[in-house]
Order: sequence, then C-alpha cells, then structure tokens
Amino acid sequence: MNSKIQHKTFIFLERLWLVGVILGIVLVVYFLIIKDNDSALFFFGFFILASLIYLMRKRQRKKHEAFLKQKEEEEQKKK
Repeated sequence: MNSKIQHKTFIFLERLWLVGVILGIVLVVYFLIIKDNDSALFFFGFFILASLIYLMRKRQRKKHEAFLKQKEEEEQKKK
C-alpha cells in the first residue's frame, strides 16, 4: 500500500473515532437530561470505547509518521 494512502487512512480513522467520542458525549448528556439513565450508561460505555480506540489510532498514526520520517532521512543519507 502506498504510504500516502496509508497515512490518509490513519487520519480518516482517527477522525472517525473522534466523531464517535463527541457523539457519545452529546448522547450521554442528552439522556441524562431526559432522565434515561440506562441509555446514558450505554452511551457512556460507547464513549469510553471510542475514546480508547481514538487514542490507539492517534498513537498508531504518530508512530507511522515517525517511521516515514526516519525512512526519508535514511534515504537522504544514502544520496
């Protein structure tokens, strides 16, 4: 897979999970306002899961960027 396409995929997935985090927060607050604690608890669990996956994707993207930067520096040293 092309490294630029892979980088764009990492960014897309990271942002997708960030949207999930924001949606989870909004729905938890909404269900707490209407006093539906069971649904609020469900979306709180979704918020926690989405947050963990977002952080994992962010770390993966940063490691990939560092790898690409190191690879680019090694190629420049060869020239």
